[in-house]
Amino acid sequence: MLLGKGVMINWTNVAPQHRPAYEAWQCGEHMPGRVAILGFLRGRRYFGAQAERQFLTLYEVTDLSVLTGADYMAKANSPSPLTRQTTPFVRDSVRGLSRVRASFGEGMGGAALTLRFDPQPAREAELERFLINEALPACAQRYDILGAHFIVADQQASDMKPVERQGRPTQYPNWVVVLEGFSVGAVIATGESLLADAQLAAHGSAAAITRESYTLLFTHLSKRAFGNIS
Repeated sequence: MLLGKGVMINWTNVAPQHRPAYEAWQCGEHMPGRVAILGFLRGRRYFGAQAERQFLTLYEVTDLSVLTGADYMAKANSPSPLTRQTTPFVRDSVRGLSRVRASFGEGMGGAALTLRFDPQPAREAELERFLINEALPACAQRYDILGAHFIVADQQASDMKPVERQGRPTQYPNWVVVLEGFSVGAVIATGESLLADAQLAAHGSAAAITRESYTLLFTHLSKRAFGNIS
């Protein structure tokens, strides 16, 4: 289960020659610094298994206002020298500041499948009912699936560009489903069985659905997290 009601989710590429510097920055400065901000509960980073973009980064926060609030913006508007040096290595970003619409499951898996898609016009309610009442609970009932989540990006919040993100072209997702499980095979198989393109389209999804699978590299938990969970 996701820890809060808001999520920052980011898919990116980094050229192979820059990956050591990027990973040192992510592990040593960036994620610890983000998770130290009030309202941030947990950060996770994944590496692509079957994915167009190599890295998936996910931050769970108490609610969306944390990601547009003064504490976060002060940090993002005052990037460190190492951040200024490293962020130009990041390419092809898809980043969403999102609200959690539903989160099922009791654990955190070592593999993740993400689906990015849009609802068809006037079928948003139908598609949301299918996800929340049928598909995601069924996914979470499988023994090898630890979590099944539905988040929706806030376009206005996602479009905010603090200093550290200026000059970095970014795409924005709309609706996102995340499955967590024992293995890449488990999340892919569950997605193909219970969240197939044809099933989603039948319940109101637009045709273009991007599926990417990842393995977990590391997790950083806020020291305040347990006190912030209701």
